[in-house]
Amino acid sequence: MCGIAGIIRFDNKPIDIDEMNAMLSKLVHRGKDHCQVVMGSSDSSSNSQLSRKANVALGHRRLSIIDLSEAASQPMEYDDGMLWLIFNGEIYNYVELRDELIALGHKFRTRSDTEVILVAYKQWGDECVEHLNGMFAFALWDEFRQRLFCARDHLGIKPFYFYQTTEFIAFASESKSLQKFHGNKLNPDGLASYLLSSYVPSEFSIFKGVAKLLPAHMMIIEPSGRVEQRRYWRIKKAAGIEDTPSTRQQLEDLLEQAVRRQIRSDVPVGALLSGGVDSGIVVALASKQVDHLHTYSVGFEGHTVNELPAALAVADNYHTNHHQREIADKEAMKYLDIALKNLSEPIADPAIIPSYVLSEMASGDGVKVLLSGTGGDEIFGGYDRYVGGATLQRRFFSGIPENIRKLAGSAFPASSKLGARLRNPSLDMMFTTAGNFELCSNLLGKQAGMGSFLARLANSIPLSLEDRGHLLYKQMGFDMSVYLPDEILFLFDQMTMANTVEGRVPLLDLDLVEMAIQFPPTSHVNSGRTKVLFRDIAESYLGYDHVWRKKHGFSGPVPLWVNRNLKLFLDTARSVTDIPGLENFDTAKYLRQNEKMEMNSRESFAVFTLYCLRRWYDYQLESE
Repeated sequence: MCGIAGIIRFDNKPIDIDEMNAMLSKLVHRGKDHCQVVMGSSDSSSNSQLSRKANVALGHRRLSIIDLSEAASQPMEYDDGMLWLIFNGEIYNYVELRDELIALGHKFRTRSDTEVILVAYKQWGDECVEHLNGMFAFALWDEFRQRLFCARDHLGIKPFYFYQTTEFIAFASESKSLQKFHGNKLNPDGLASYLLSSYVPSEFSIFKGVAKLLPAHMMIIEPSGRVEQRRYWRIKKAAGIEDTPSTRQQLEDLLEQAVRRQIRSDVPVGALLSGGVDSGIVVALASKQVDHLHTYSVGFEGHTVNELPAALAVADNYHTNHHQREIADKEAMKYLDIALKNLSEPIADPAIIPSYVLSEMASGDGVKVLLSGTGGDEIFGGYDRYVGGATLQRRFFSGIPENIRKLAGSAFPASSKLGARLRNPSLDMMFTTAGNFELCSNLLGKQAGMGSFLARLANSIPLSLEDRGHLLYKQMGFDMSVYLPDEILFLFDQMTMANTVEGRVPLLDLDLVEMAIQFPPTSHVNSGRTKVLFRDIAESYLGYDHVWRKKHGFSGPVPLWVNRNLKLFLDTARSVTDIPGLENFDTAKYLRQNEKMEMNSRESFAVFTLYCLRRWYDYQLESE
């Protein structure tokens, strides 16, 4: 796991090395083992390493995980300096790919997965991404073809931000690294979408002028200023196989393969362990390969749900080196601010607190790789909202033919919540997860403004899964395309990397994902039960009682935190009007003046959303 940054200019102006160093200085936490910049120049008198024709620069901060030698450092060159690569992530099938490429006549000088990408590009060109199974965001300079080839992994596990003008493109692993260019100026659509969903979805960024390279997309940049983006992968059809003992065994084999590949590392590996089935099966399978695996769990003071006993039972059963702690109320507030300070984009998910604390615990033990059960709900149908969709409410909004739904939606204003839900099933799904429609409409005010924003947001949502025949897969398709990369995976990347720890997600192994989606919808959600197929497989590892116990989210007691610190939350939330773009936000409409009355859950999450935005913004200004 690492941090990447780069610039390519279109106007023949040289790149300032100080700009590159400033970008990399914002990424220190992502890699402390090595840092380097290579430069290209169109000035024939320069001694540039990277290019003799183009003004391009690539920078890298390394967290050494595989092949710890100096030879595996980046930027890495290949083919006598004709190819250069900076890469953030891990390629889990790199051993198999390396063997395949050797059989095709290629030679290697390292054992790194970085070099495998370079050789794969040499062999297959742009189609190299179709051979990669892993998490990645990379930029590869091709001196022969005079272009920069960039790509982001299939499911958006690793981030890629860029800032584009007519004069240059700058890109990096985190938007805070592009601060010199965006100047902390906020993007109105990014701000509105944060209030709507509690994160910044799709291609939007919170910063003006900054965009995301979408999951499963490549981007080709030429010194002339030509920029092309295109998608290289999506699941085009779901539910293509029968649910039989044989296909279930194939799925279980892929699950074991995913965990086996993702424990490949030359540094210590640990795992997050909640009381749920996802992390439990990852730990069970990893323990087969790693003796006395380090596992980590947290709980919360005052929370009615305590997952620590269930997690401890799994740890005892698989003889892991288990570490757990309970986060007190005052600690939670401290860690909330620390977590917000380490976010490059705002997010109002209380899971940032346990995610940060667990990563900090692992880092303190010298563990540099953490396995997580992240992604299991999105891939195997684990959310309760899928159960509702299979019966009543979601069937009404998503199950009826699109033309009829849009016709019904036209009877309501485009700026209304009901109108938006009927017009676009993706927005309907977004409204069921988090965020606050009323906070967003408060910001945008006029109906026309809200309606046009919702239309832009709906049009920006990509689809990783194209299947119009199955309601469940329509819902899961949204989560795979937006909620998973922009909320869940973004949070996990930011909190692990804040502690210089690499987070891995075996349940999002590409082979595993592609097969899981081929099972019939009723294999995943059936008779009011979620994640049926996955739980059936997990029973032999975790036991019936564990896998079929009620699902609890991995977050924290927001209403308790807000009500115990009500004055702090209210004062901070009211001050959001000091943020440019929120001057006309009507805080009195949503924030009560009486600080002695306890807030309900909905009110608490609205205040929490505003608090997180204000504290995050303050930290951005501090870092200027």
